[in-house]
Amino acid sequence: MSKAFEGIRVIDFSQVLAGPFAAGQLALLGADVIKIEQPGQGDQMRTMMANNDLAGLKLSPAFLGVNSNKRGITIDLKHPKAQDILHRLFQDADVVVQNFKAGVLDRLGYGYDAVRAIKPDIIYCSISGYGQEGPMAGKGAYDGAIQAASGMMSVTGNEDSGPLRVGYMPVDISTGITAAFAIASALFRRSVTGEGQHLDVSMLDSAMTMLNPVISNYLVGGKVPERLGNASPTHQGTADTWATEDGFVQMTVITDSMTEKMCQVFARPDLMDDPRFATSQGRVDHNVEVKAELAAIFATEPTAVWMERLGSAGIPVAPVHSVPDLMDFPQLEHRGVLMTMPAPQGMEGEITVPGAAFHASGGDPSGENPAPLLGQHTDDILAELGYDAAAIASLRQDGAV
Repeated sequence: MSKAFEGIRVIDFSQVLAGPFAAGQLALLGADVIKIEQPGQGDQMRTMMANNDLAGLKLSPAFLGVNSNKRGITIDLKHPKAQDILHRLFQDADVVVQNFKAGVLDRLGYGYDAVRAIKPDIIYCSISGYGQEGPMAGKGAYDGAIQAASGMMSVTGNEDSGPLRVGYMPVDISTGITAAFAIASALFRRSVTGEGQHLDVSMLDSAMTMLNPVISNYLVGGKVPERLGNASPTHQGTADTWATEDGFVQMTVITDSMTEKMCQVFARPDLMDDPRFATSQGRVDHNVEVKAELAAIFATEPTAVWMERLGSAGIPVAPVHSVPDLMDFPQLEHRGVLMTMPAPQGMEGEITVPGAAFHASGGDPSGENPAPLLGQHTDDILAELGYDAAAIASLRQDGAV
């Protein structure tokens, strides 16, 4: 079955997470993604957060997770002979993805205007921390900086903890999703109008859209956000996280009818006669006492028991999984979001990494090939561009690739 982006060629200059994730999502949907890296070190993410063996191979787990199905070529972008190679690549490209600081590729001669002169209908996606224009354009940014600048950290944690980073890279990944969506929309627009586009994707903008309800509540409702810990923004005492006999569960009960079902599961129908439980406002006004009452109940049984009893009653509840716990979650296997593929050269067996977060009848996104070794497909790609063996050898000897 065909995938959505079969026949689309993407030139991927990006590195670390946001850009590679965006291009990687297109690769899982059939696009021919050619990853361009500098000779020698390559993408910064190749050695980040890796043990010594994987860092030595320049194949960190995080790199493997966002670069499946891509082909890799190394090009020294400052070398005089790089221009001809890239000119040939751009001629057959549909999309360019880059996340250099604003203005860097323009100075090298590979900005949007230069590429558009070669391929008028190109879709050129620039990803940066703060956008291509404005007082912060050109400033460097990683996920943590944007978590801070966007207000995300200010609403994470509790009163005592102070602002906290989220425990993964939400800005990078959401920016990658934003960029992939922008590229998909531009490809659709081109199919209708025949025109390409320059897409300016900002990590700060992406973080702001993730904070939409919080920011809207401030701008429209005048409410300054606060750090809630594990509590619900509704402030109801029946929506929080509790310790069980052997772990933790998160439960969100915010309606009177749901509260009544919860009390039946707990064999405490009498609680509905208590004004602290009987109404939404009561559960807000007395949220500390309500949480304490529920804490005593949850502590009496293991997580699995509460999952069965509350889940069977239709109450939204989930175990607080560790990542190892998650690997045994039956729904995970059923959905198939994890992709298993042959390990890259230098590693043994197979590797498993997350894929795309949806299914599509007639062509699911999938990864068949692992992320490329640094420059793994350089000769193959150059040959496709019309370079013969002697020319490829000369490019290597000169240090252009």
